[in-house]
Formats: sequence, C-alpha cells, structure tokens
Amino acid sequence: AAQGDAESRSLRPLLTALGLNAVPALGWFVGEWSAGTMLVLYWFETLIGTLLLAVRIIIHRRIRPSKGHWDYQAPQTQAAQNSGRSSYLAAFLVPAVVFTFAHGIFLAVLGFMAIKNNLSAEARVDVHNLLAGLIGIGVFQGADFILDLIFIKDRPFAWIEKLGQITFARVIVVHLTIIGGMAAVMFTGANRQFFGVFIFLKTMLQCSLVLPQYDPKTPPSWLSGLMDRIGSPKYKNESFAQYWRSTDDQEAARLARNETPVETIGRQQT
Repeated sequence: AAQGDAESRSLRPLLTALGLNAVPALGWFVGEWSAGTMLVLYWFETLIGTLLLAVRIIIHRRIRPSKGHWDYQAPQTQAAQNSGRSSYLAAFLVPAVVFTFAHGIFLAVLGFMAIKNNLSAEARVDVHNLLAGLIGIGVFQGADFILDLIFIKDRPFAWIEKLGQITFARVIVVHLTIIGGMAAVMFTGANRQFFGVFIFLKTMLQCSLVLPQYDPKTPPSWLSGLMDRIGSPKYKNESFAQYWRSTDDQEAARLARNETPVETIGRQQT
C-alpha cells in the first residue's frame, strides 16, 4: 500500500502539470483565444500557484516546524541570494511575487504597445474565455492543493522546498518561454499555429520539472575522466569524483540541518 501511495504521489504532479497546460492549449488551438487572453491566463496561473504554495508553507511550518522554515539554508547554487537569516516563506515568496508583478507590468506595457500599433485583435482580453481558462486551471490547482493538505503532516521540509523550487522554475518557464512566443504573434503577424511550438515546449519543460531527476551517487567513469582532464579551480586539489561526493555530503548535511525540528513556532511571522 505504501508503495502504491508513493507511486500515486509521484504521478500526481505530472498529471497536474499536463492538466494545467491542456487548458490553455485547448483554448489556443481549439477556441482560437487571443494572445492577450493567453498572456493574462498564464500570468494568473503563476500568481495563483505562487500564493497556494505560500499557504502550503505556512500550514506545513505550523504542523511540522523545522529549522529550515525559520532559519533557511539554501543550496550552494542559491547561497548568495540567501546569505542572511530568513524564513523559507520569505526566501520563496519575495522573489516570486516581485518577479510575477514585474511581469504584470510588462504585460500591461505590451498590451498598450500592441493596441497602439493597431494589433488590438490579438491584444484584446476576452473576459469569457479568460474566466473559462481560470476555472480550468483552478480545478487542477485546487485539487492538487487539497490532496497536498491531506498528506502534509507526513511530508518533510525537503518536500516543501522542492515544491518551492518547482513553482519558481515554472514562473521562469512561463515568463521567458511563452511570453516570447506570444509577443512574436502580436508584432510579427506570423501564423498562429507556428507558435504552438512554444506551448509544446512549455508543457515539456514543466513536465520535466516534476519528473524524477537522474542523480547517481557517483559520476560515470567517462565523465570523471573528462572532467579530470579539463580541470577546474573548484576541485583542483581533488579528483572530480571526490568533488562530486563532497558536494553530495554537503547537500545531505544541509537537508538534515533544515529538517531539524524546533520546539516552538512562536516567532516573528514573515
């Protein structure tokens, strides 16, 4: 039973990602939704996903308070961005919200420019289509949220951190991949169907975020040999395989530190 539950948990994020991408894809290819409607729908998708993840974090830290929630230590690749003491809620929510609202301003400017250039057909936002899209993504995001709450008391801090990484990566994918395609539709007059490739790429990228990643304990021998020949200041006094193991050990220590329970949660809220 435990194995089946684990399998369902690993399959659910993939199904959610596919569902969230199926809604705008149907609107674009079948419903002939405008680029403006699509842009606003994608913006709301990222905003709603960000806020629901923030609620998960707040609930998780009340049920399972840990050091990572109140004194978060980020991975080495993000250490420079989180050098000070901060909660995980702040470490996730502040950059995600800033990025999302900056993108909202960009959308407003893009729409104004499109209308000024007599491209109002693609720039317009159809309220009926937008509401239909919001209902669709709301169903998938809401179901995923409710199911997460059912099992949240059994989930470690590493789980909520992983969700945060996936959510923020999804924000980046939406903003940088889809926006480029939709802006091109507005300003180049290219065939709409051509830009279906952007929707396909977004779907594949978002699905890749929730699929299990290849993470061997030791690097392949061919890779170790190649990297030893190339060399790097990061591991000049050791082999690449030793450097690989040391970084894995550091990451394991970081995860264990963030997982350390705290006895009280009566601290300043972010």
